[in-house]
Amino acid sequence: MNSKIRICLLLLTATTAALCSDVYAQDKPVKQLLVGAYYFDGWTGKTNHITKSLRENFKEREPVWGWVTSKPEIIQKQVNAAVNANIDFFSFCWYDSDSSKKNLEEPRNNALRLFINTRDKKGLKFNLLVANHYGYLIRPADWDRVTKTWIELFENKAYLKLNEKPLLTFLSLRMLLSTFGSTAKIKTALDKLRADAKAKGLEGVTIAVCIGPKQADADQAKECGFDLLTGYNYHDQTLIAGQSVSKISALSPREQSVWTSFLKLGMPYMPVATLNWDPRPWDDTKKVKKASPHFDGYSPASVYESIKGLKKWTLENHPSGSASNVAMIYAWNEYGEGAWLTPSAKYQDKFLRAVKEALK
Repeated sequence: MNSKIRICLLLLTATTAALCSDVYAQDKPVKQLLVGAYYFDGWTGKTNHITKSLRENFKEREPVWGWVTSKPEIIQKQVNAAVNANIDFFSFCWYDSDSSKKNLEEPRNNALRLFINTRDKKGLKFNLLVANHYGYLIRPADWDRVTKTWIELFENKAYLKLNEKPLLTFLSLRMLLSTFGSTAKIKTALDKLRADAKAKGLEGVTIAVCIGPKQADADQAKECGFDLLTGYNYHDQTLIAGQSVSKISALSPREQSVWTSFLKLGMPYMPVATLNWDPRPWDDTKKVKKASPHFDGYSPASVYESIKGLKKWTLENHPSGSASNVAMIYAWNEYGEGAWLTPSAKYQDKFLRAVKEALK
């Protein structure tokens, strides 16, 4: 064969292979962004979260299913709604009650139990946010018991994995330090959790912790052995100081500055979109004399701006340092704090439609 012809054939073959490879890469079902929503279950009717003020003064927040949403048939409807809005997982606030020590029987864990028993999850995943605040502190004496419960949940096929490991988030680094006493003791506990998970056939555990964008806190989190920084919401960073009412339009740009601050702390980061902050329904339980500082103007348009900003920033910055970009929404159903997405009589499914539009 003529050498020129041979060279041309080789070039043609290489070009064809490259084109086929490009087409194949474009057709691969790669998920660019994993988006979760924090799920708080104060809606069993067995806790004090459905206050008189919430029922009478904030009726626009009431779900179309009523205030008590922690029921099997309503959990299924919430799953359907979340999947339709392109949400990938619920991050359930998990409580280890000091009084009951019954884990999944704690009322605030009821929705998690119902979700696990839901047959048709439609691909929706879940993970845990350990709510280790006052009243639900995790102490060294509790560690073996609670980690056994967590690992059992990790083994559920619907449990979310990041870097091929179950993702577990702690609400408070400060509270862990108060109960364990040092970063070294926390690291020993986290290492044991990872080892116990591996003993059960898992790859380990990816462990996140909520902090503010402060270098000293990030350094402590690193010393403890956490893999990832994150938050629950950033209302304290985004409300305009000195104002009792902040316009919702100020939230998204201020929040993006918060996310960018985390990039300087030297650890992987999972950003959180704070949809709103308006805890006035709690004021009557706290006996405050004036209304809590809050945002005004929460709407489908503000939700769209928040989620669009979250997607754009996350995909541009790849802060988690993993193959999958992952980001959180505050929140699915924090009705008392004014951040919710579930359908209501006033808004119907407009919040969820805004999320879907922003994520598509």
